[in-house]
Amino acid sequence: MKRVKILAGTYTTGESEGIYEFFLEEGKLKDPSLFCKIESSKYICKYEDKILSICDFENGSGLSLIDEKGKILDSLCFEKPSSCYVGVHEGKIYTANYHAGTVSLLKIEEGKLKLVKTVLIKDKAGCHMVLFHEDKVLVPCLFLDKVVVFDEELNKINEIRFPEGSGPRHGIFNSDHSRLYLVSELSNELFVIDMKDLSMIKQIGLLENGETNTTGTAAVRLSNDEKYLYVSTRGKNVLSVIDCETIELLQNINCGGDHPRDFILCGEYLLCANRFSDEVVCFKIGKDGRITEESDRIRIPEAVCLIA
Repeated sequence: MKRVKILAGTYTTGESEGIYEFFLEEGKLKDPSLFCKIESSKYICKYEDKILSICDFENGSGLSLIDEKGKILDSLCFEKPSSCYVGVHEGKIYTANYHAGTVSLLKIEEGKLKLVKTVLIKDKAGCHMVLFHEDKVLVPCLFLDKVVVFDEELNKINEIRFPEGSGPRHGIFNSDHSRLYLVSELSNELFVIDMKDLSMIKQIGLLENGETNTTGTAAVRLSNDEKYLYVSTRGKNVLSVIDCETIELLQNINCGGDHPRDFILCGEYLLCANRFSDEVVCFKIGKDGRITEESDRIRIPEAVCLIA
């Protein structure tokens, strides 16, 4: 496996100073350093050969555009409080604001960030991410127990309802976008949705013995071969593995730290960001999709988002 550069977005309430970089090489985590000094970079994503980061300013919050060497190219303050998610689709930038209950559309013109539109779904709706399906934009709203469906210009066209108190949070599509795998933060469940008619294919618990309401199911990732789904739950400090063919829980394993807010898959390895224990832990993934032994760990303060 070649040397892979990893970036970690963080909260900056204590030791952390912004976005950190480190490298994965043959299951070992190496050479940590501060990539970009920036406040509250709690979610980051790629934009072409650059990085977009949620961030805070003295007079509010917004986005920063950062080059491949960690230099801030442009910043835009357009909201208060800050969003919790930023994603890119066909050159357009979308953010979701958990506290304000808004979703925003931005673009880059001549190297500058520009706000196009902000839509209020509902105050304190718990908007948690933005998903892209063909020409549609889907926004999971945790406290509304639904996913609101927009067109690309943020005009509402539909919604997907979930059980009361479930708290839909993050989701991921399979490669042909026929299925949406979505996890709920409050009820600790996985929902599988048929995107042809937005019907529910299956609903299963993510914790052993059907345990629910521990609060904290967070990130979801799909293996490259689409055979296995991986989920983190902060309230129990566990990583879960689901068989995508049978939609059954295969494994729950300790995350190796405290508060697994995010994780990524890199080849045969899973890297988990444990916020409260200030470490990223690397696990080996077996051929059966199960998480096996820990291969390494590295200190990254307050890490809550990873991209490779």
